[in-house]
Parts: sequence; structure tokens; C-alpha cells
Amino acid sequence: MIPIGSDYRMRCVPVVNYALIAANVLVFLMSYDFETKSLVASVGQLLLYPTNPQLYQFFTSIFLHGSLMHLAGNMIFLWVFGNAINDRFGHLGYAAFYLAGGVLACLGHMMFSGAPVLGASGAISAVTGAYLVLFPLVRLRLLFVFYLITTFQISSMYFLLFSFLYDAFMSLGGGGGVAYEAHLSGYIFGIGVATLLLVARILPRSSFDLLNVIRSAHRRGRYRRMAAQGYDPFSRFVATGEPGTTRWARSRSAEPSVLDSNEIRELELRREISDACKCHDLQAAVVRYIELVSINSKAVLPLQEQLDVANQLMHGRRYADAAGAYEQFCKHHGKYERMGEIYLLLGLLYGRYLNQPRRGAEMLQSAIERLDDPQQSSLARDELAKLNTESDGS
Repeated sequence: MIPIGSDYRMRCVPVVNYALIAANVLVFLMSYDFETKSLVASVGQLLLYPTNPQLYQFFTSIFLHGSLMHLAGNMIFLWVFGNAINDRFGHLGYAAFYLAGGVLACLGHMMFSGAPVLGASGAISAVTGAYLVLFPLVRLRLLFVFYLITTFQISSMYFLLFSFLYDAFMSLGGGGGVAYEAHLSGYIFGIGVATLLLVARILPRSSFDLLNVIRSAHRRGRYRRMAAQGYDPFSRFVATGEPGTTRWARSRSAEPSVLDSNEIRELELRREISDACKCHDLQAAVVRYIELVSINSKAVLPLQEQLDVANQLMHGRRYADAAGAYEQFCKHHGKYERMGEIYLLLGLLYGRYLNQPRRGAEMLQSAIERLDDPQQSSLARDELAKLNTESDGS
């Protein structure tokens, strides 16, 4: 399984990560003899020798690679995971973190092996360790190659935890020519640094970082245990008044409580969706939105958040959910200046994908009345004509 991309949206151009990838490729081209398929002799002193280490070797060794496949594998991981960490840490912070991760990985290797070592794997493991803490819910696109070639998506948390456990298991078997101890050291460094930065508030907290994911899971578990034990959030209220005029008052004997579990969860979800939209992590926002509407079917977000979530649902081909989100947008944000485009999208959703031609025709007619763009108006009329033709034919 090879990671080939993610749904994380960048806020800035990760120039440091691009520079690191370019530096690794350039050093490889200068140090590798393609005829003999080995490193040129003059760069042998740049490897890290644990039995007689030189200070410069801690830095030079992490830019060397022993083969084209070694380089390609590392650069793919650096591209997929390093861009997001560069985006979150900033340029100087990321450069320092990457180099420190490489040095710490080398030290970890020296503690368990005396064999010479080279490669960026330790530094990249530090990057993936930080990614696990900061972006555990980002969706990764993986290329699967085994008898057949296909792609699928998975949460970064599961993939990176699997990678960490795989390295830990392989390190028990002696490595087989791979510096798994360096990988593990890099992972631990990256996880530790990212966690420390979050706890110390040096990095802004997010509702989708690993610490909040663990805390939310604990809270949901507590709610489930309370429900299993027969907890009734309305038990703090008692009926008062004459028959036919019943009113509800707070029970004096009940323990104080302000909101029931669903109300608390709804507030949490709204905050998490807002944080995800601010971080441009719309896939995570969609996950939270689906949970939100399962709790409160009439829930609506602020204008831009509702529109971003609806667009992401449309992009992800979750057409029924997208239609519901756009409908809520129309109901609560009807003064939006580009409302014609929203009606056009709803018309396309109902007509093309949800097999509701009558509703689609209504939306398209509303779109035609509001659209100013000639191309969009033409599209709406063509789609409306098709729906009317199909209705006549049926």
C-alpha cells in the first residue's frame, strides 16, 4: 500500500518541503553511479558510522539513498505527509523539525546497531509521527498493488498506526538491512514533539487533532455507558399543575444539569465543524455534519460553512446528503447573492442523480429566474427541457 495523496487542503505553498525533496533528489543524482548501481566511493565518508560517528554525518547521511527505489519510496512519503506538516509548522519550524528528526533517528539507530546507515527514512518517520498527532482524521488515498491495482481511501490514523506497529515488529527481527530502529526513533520524536507543541499551545489546537479525538471518544463512551445504565436526561423535570394544565418544573431532588447528551454533542459538533472549515479540512467537516444532522435534522451552519460542506458532499458523490445540505442552505440563507447557482445544483442533483424529476424541474425553474450567467442559464434550460421530455414520455 503506497500513499499517493490526501484530502488535506493547503493554506500556503510548502516551499521548504519542496526544497527538501529537491535536495534529496539532487544529492542522489550526484552520489549514485547508475552503471554500477551503487554509491560512488567518494561519498562513503558521508554515511553515519555508529562506531566512529562524526558530527557532519548526522546531517549528510539523511540526504543519501542507496538506490532509486529507496529514494522514490521516501520521497513519496515526504510529499504526502511533509506538505501538511510544513503548512502547519511554518517554514523555519518545519526545517528545524525535519533536521532534528533526522538527527534523533540516527541516535536511535546507534543505540541498537553498529552498522553504517543512510537515508531520509528517520526524518520522514518524524514527519509521519507528527502527522498522526495533528491530522489523524485526514483521508489518505492509497495505491494497492497485489495481483490487482486499485486505489482506496483510509483514515491517516489507521495507516500510520499500522506503519508504526509494522516497524516495531520488524525491528524485533533484526531489521534485515533496514534501519527500523531509526524509523521508530523518528516516529517517537515526531509524536512527542507534536504532542508537546499542542499541550503547550505553541501550535493552535484543533478539534481534529489526536488529543481531541481521544477525548471525544472517551466522552462518547461515557454517554453510552450512562444510557446503558438507564440515564434519562429529562429525569430532572417533574410534572406540576392540574390535569389538562400540566407544566414541567425542575425536580429539587435531581442532580443539576443544563443540557442533555444530544444537546452537548450538537454544540461540540458545531465547534468541530467550524474548526475543520477554518483548517480547510472539509472531509472531516463533512463527517461531523452528517453526525450533526443525525442528531438534529433541522440543523444549519453559518452561510460559508453550510456551503462548503454541501459542496464537499457533492464532490464526494454523496448526492442525497448534498441535496439536504443545499436545501437547508436555501431555507436559511435565501438572500445569498448567487442563489441561482445553488438552485441549479439542486436541479442537477434531483434530476440526474436522485431520480426526482419533478423536484429537479422546480429547482431548475427557480435557477432560471435568478441566473445572470448565459452559460449557466442555458444549462438550466437544457436540463429542464430534458426533464420535461422524460416526464412527457413516461
